[in-house]
Amino acid sequence: MKFVISILLIIIVFAISIAIGSANDQLVIFNYLVAKTEIRLSVLLAILFGSGFIIGWVLTGIFFLKAKFQHSSTKRKLNKLQQKYDEGVANHQQTTLTKTN
Repeated sequence: MKFVISILLIIIVFAISIAIGSANDQLVIFNYLVAKTEIRLSVLLAILFGSGFIIGWVLTGIFFLKAKFQHSSTKRKLNKLQQKYDEGVANHQQTTLTKTN
């Protein structure tokens, strides 16, 4: 359900940005480091919005994968410690049984 709501929200944001962008037909001068160009405002808004969206998804994906790998590493360490603990408990029980007999 959360996934569906987030997808719908993204679609709504894209639709609003397209509606706002289509109403702006002015030509603007866009200066960037290497050169400058004259471009319609709607195209500039679409390019900047799309690139920001893609960069956001890439960064989110990187942090998600990092957290996923850290979680799996921690889970492996926990399993190893659990096995050592279980072996120690078994050894302790065995030594107490042999001492009582």
